[in-house]
Amino acid sequence: MITRIKLLVLVGLVGSIFSSCTKDSDVEYPTLKNVYFAENFDGGLTSPALPTGWTAYAQTGTTLWSSGAYAGDGYAQLNGYSTLSSAPSQLNSWLISPEINMDAVQGEQLSFQTCHSKYVNTTTNVIELYISTNYTGTNFSTANWTKTNYITTLPDPLTKPYVYVNSGAIDLSRYTGTLHFAFKYIGVPAISGTYQVDNVRIVY
Repeated sequence: MITRIKLLVLVGLVGSIFSSCTKDSDVEYPTLKNVYFAENFDGGLTSPALPTGWTAYAQTGTTLWSSGAYAGDGYAQLNGYSTLSSAPSQLNSWLISPEINMDAVQGEQLSFQTCHSKYVNTTTNVIELYISTNYTGTNFSTANWTKTNYITTLPDPLTKPYVYVNSGAIDLSRYTGTLHFAFKYIGVPAISGTYQVDNVRIVY
C-alpha cells in the first residue's frame, strides 16, 4: 500500500499540529457484492461542505464535522484540538448519514475506514458508531440512538496513529423501514486530536 501524509495545519493560541493518515483503500472491502450505498467524501477536494444528505450536529460544543482532502483524496474529519478552552468540558459531535431505506434490498452490510492522528492520546478522545431508526433529520434529541456493540475495529487512542482501520462487515440486515447511522466524536477541548472517516459502503 502506498502511503502518503495528510497534512492538516491548525493555527491558534495553542500553536500548530500535524495530522495524517495512510492512503485509504477499497482492497479490504467485499468485491463480489452489490453496492447499495457509497460515500468517499471526495467533495472535500473542492469544499469543506459535507455531501448532500449528511448532517453535522454538535450535541455539546460547537465543533462540527466537515469534509477535508489531501493529495487528491477526500474524507470527513473532526479536530477537537482547535476548539477553544472556553468550550464545554466535553465535545460530543455527530456525523449523521443520509436516510437509508432498509426495505429495498436484503442482507445489508455496512463498512468504512477510520483513522486518527497522534494527538489522540487520551482515553477520553474516541469515536463511536450509532444507529437510529426514528431519526427524521430534525429530532436529534428525541430520537433513539443505539451504540453498536459489535464493532471491534474502530480506532482508539491505543491504536497506531495515521493508519486507516477497516471496520469489517457490520450486519444491518435485521433492520426494516429506514435508518441513519452516525459517527460520534467524543473529546476534550484543546486536548483532543483528529479523527477521519472514509470509504463508507453498504453492500448486499
